[in-house]
Amino acid sequence: MSRQHVQVFILHLGSQQSIGPGDLRVMWATACESPDIAVSRRPTTHGHATARPCFELWAGRQFHRAPAERRMRALLESRGFLFTLTHTAL
Repeated sequence: MSRQHVQVFILHLGSQQSIGPGDLRVMWATACESPDIAVSRRPTTHGHATARPCFELWAGRQFHRAPAERRMRALLESRGFLFTLTHTAL
């Protein structure tokens, strides 16, 4: 990630769910109301049958956490995802 981005959330999806990086990027940019974002996928533990897809959500320094979180949760719920969205320190 660029030095202008900070990691703000970790997203875990349900064990039988997935999302492509392009779709996730669009959803996260929409939630942040900014193209100044990044997403990355964390590697899953091999051989662990219940491993859930895990993603890191990054934003620019001018990020507004509470409204972006509400919008991201609404977007994920509207698409039927089972998920946890965990805050990380800014």
